Amino acid sequence: MLKSEIIAQMPKVELHCHLDGSLSLSVIKELAKNAGIHMTMSDEEILEKAQAPGNTKNLLEYLQRFDFVLPLLQTYKNLELAAYDVVRQAANDNIKYIEIRFAPSQHLLENLTLEEAVEAVIAGLSRAENDFDIRANALVCGLKQEPIQKLQKLLPLFDKIPDEHFVGFDMAGDELNYPQEKFVDLIHDIKIKGVNVTLHAGECPACEKNILDSIAMGASRIGHGIMTKNLSEAEQKMMIEKQIVLEMAPTSNFQTKAVTELAQYPFKELYDKGIHVTLNTDNRMVSATNLSKEYEKISAWYPDFSLSDFEKINHYAIDGAFIGQEEKEELHQRFTKEYKKISE
Repeated sequence: MLKSEIIAQMPKVELHCHLDGSLSLSVIKELAKNAGIHMTMSDEEILEKAQAPGNTKNLLEYLQRFDFVLPLLQTYKNLELAAYDVVRQAANDNIKYIEIRFAPSQHLLENLTLEEAVEAVIAGLSRAENDFDIRANALVCGLKQEPIQKLQKLLPLFDKIPDEHFVGFDMAGDELNYPQEKFVDLIHDIKIKGVNVTLHAGECPACEKNILDSIAMGASRIGHGIMTKNLSEAEQKMMIEKQIVLEMAPTSNFQTKAVTELAQYPFKELYDKGIHVTLNTDNRMVSATNLSKEYEKISAWYPDFSLSDFEKINHYAIDGAFIGQEEKEELHQRFTKEYKKISE
């Protein structure tokens, strides 16, 4: 098992981080002040609202935690600050590249447009890049429970905002009641635009079909993908050949009841088979975690998971990142050099 001091030194990549689920306590209070909301709760009471309990019953109960912070994220100023805050936290975690996803349709209650919501987040990412040693990009999420007509309004964003920080599309939300096949036409229209796609899939029991549907629809990454463990050997081999990246998040995966005991958790099993697994926080605040803590869990659960194994999953993450090949090569070289230095 690796020492926490070594894990802290490791450069890291995070591909799966939700903006509204990852705000720090201090910034939640600042956002409330900016929004003119007099928050009389103690820090403990705020955390009780913002963090999922360890005994969360299911994914839907986990998702309820977002209802607390969304009223605070309805202005350009607060969205910009929120994006900056999440990147700042990531930089403190020694993350060198991060993709932060959010659903702009959730931030329009005070008359922001979809474009302004995206531009605010990009502004926060850019400001943080200037202050910290990190590269940060944004993904737009469509919410599966929203009407298709509303989701289609997200498509023009990729024409109206040609910013280098705006790199991909995701579908998140209630996977059990809104299976992937409902969104075939929407994802087809997104892919025609040349947009990178990652899709939440395989996060609930018996949801493995959503993983295969996501890949067939053109997703190069799968959000969580726990039920990959139930796919056939031929289907898993196909994922390896296509270099499909799984964005796994141990703390969240247990809280949402994708699994309930360690023997069911397939991270090491899938890694050993050659599937491109990666480690992520999902929601820093909601899950009371950071990426170093997720690494520490994997190291404790699988004591033979070595420094070189952690390096390998970071190279998987770089390969799956929604950036150009030249930037990927620069990150690969940097990570190889820095992991070698740690091992010496």
